[in-house]
Amino acid sequence: MSATTLTVRQQLVYEKELCERSFKDFIRLAWPHVDTAEYKHNWHVDVLAEHLQACTDGRITRLLINICPGSAKSLIVNVLFPAWLWAIRPKTRVLSASHSFDLATRDSLKTRRLITSEWFQRRWPIGLRNDQDAKTKFENDSFGAREATPLKSITGNRANFVIIDDPHSVDDAKSAAMRATAVETYLTAVPSRLNDPDRDVIICVMQRLHEGDVSGAILGRPDLDYDHLCIPLFADGVDRPPTSIGWIDPREEGENMFPARYTEKVVRGYRASLGPLQFSGQYQQAPAPDADGFFRREWFHRYEPSALPQHVNYYMTSDHAPSGNNDYNVFRIWAVDHNRALWLVDSFRKRCTMDIALGLSRDANAKTVIAPEGAFALIRKYKPRAWFPENDGTWAAIKSMVSAAMIETKTFVTIDPLPTKGSGDKVGKAVGYQAMAAMGQVHLPVGPIGDEALSEYAMFPAGKRDDQVDADSAIARALEDVIPAWLPIIAPKKKRSMFDDDDSRATSDDCWG
Repeated sequence: MSATTLTVRQQLVYEKELCERSFKDFIRLAWPHVDTAEYKHNWHVDVLAEHLQACTDGRITRLLINICPGSAKSLIVNVLFPAWLWAIRPKTRVLSASHSFDLATRDSLKTRRLITSEWFQRRWPIGLRNDQDAKTKFENDSFGAREATPLKSITGNRANFVIIDDPHSVDDAKSAAMRATAVETYLTAVPSRLNDPDRDVIICVMQRLHEGDVSGAILGRPDLDYDHLCIPLFADGVDRPPTSIGWIDPREEGENMFPARYTEKVVRGYRASLGPLQFSGQYQQAPAPDADGFFRREWFHRYEPSALPQHVNYYMTSDHAPSGNNDYNVFRIWAVDHNRALWLVDSFRKRCTMDIALGLSRDANAKTVIAPEGAFALIRKYKPRAWFPENDGTWAAIKSMVSAAMIETKTFVTIDPLPTKGSGDKVGKAVGYQAMAAMGQVHLPVGPIGDEALSEYAMFPAGKRDDQVDADSAIARALEDVIPAWLPIIAPKKKRSMFDDDDSRATSDDCWG
């Protein structure tokens, strides 16, 4: 039966049944009643709809969605989906949270306007209770509810669906303290907001802003058992596991998610205004770029041990974490050649207490001995001309132990602590090392040491870890301050002949000097 032959009543019944069977059709038909912008269909809308619908039939109970701004993610997930839940299950209770009260209120109000619209009411005549009918919290006659709150205040009521939409603002994501607060709230408070933790649903939708954001926390904990729906603006070729409903990104690498929306001109403007780090996070769902970040992989030479020059001078740098609980202790051995190029030769990097990091222990006679690995093992092996630790509180606490250990083990090195005052923040301290790398002056060994360094460099300064960057930047800072950083090999003087007189000239023209 064609639509032109349907009566108004039949069309209402047809649309009602169509929408109840398919959330993606609900999106298309409800769109004009929540947004003035013209609806432009794209395949990503169907993918979002299919995964959200899978949350209603038990196939997915934990869903993480990473997708870029401007993709209608909030409108689909946090406005239309709660309204559709009431259309198919009026008793459903929905709790949503965002990084700010204003954002949470905006989407709650849009849902309320849609539910009270003539279009919705003619198909699903759901009444709102007079005793609970506010912008951020309203209930229907079947005791279904829709409540919105800032993430930091997500306590109190429970729900069947908890939706977290953008748990971080762009500015908040730059603060380690605020990131950590949002992550802790998400991990500790959000799961307890479910009526039935086994069957009820948590949905988090956001763009990536930092390696340590809420998405990073979820992805770093596989036991949370989230389905990860990741749709970068440009297909990145990453081999991600299929979601529970079997979806994998079908695009060729580099293919635009929505060319009609994100034209070449639009994308060029985004790249220019955001810069590579922010664009990579928000649009590519990769908090650090593959290229054009603070460090670029192609700047660094990789070398086999046999390629290390013979005539070099060795130096040691370090970055310290006294507790060793979360951060790494790092000690690096560097070779500096006659061109002042840097060669990372050896490394100790481990979450451990300072005695293990230094590589010190006591034998049966309570005598200090050097362990097989650690700072003193590196000093004994390479005999560096100098050690450049950061002159911070940690170094102040351990320097007496280091001095005593040198005397006891008869293992010595000149120590020249690098000043912290006036040296800038972590990015500022790394600028010298960045410049040397950009000029092709840094060589990293083939193997795990070089691989781990490059992985951290690629994430800097947005990554969770920067201990290697701190330790490695120290060698460039030292080269700026220590003279000479390379002690040249002096060629032996040519022995004079008995026939040379004191006034010998280099050329016959010297007599005209």
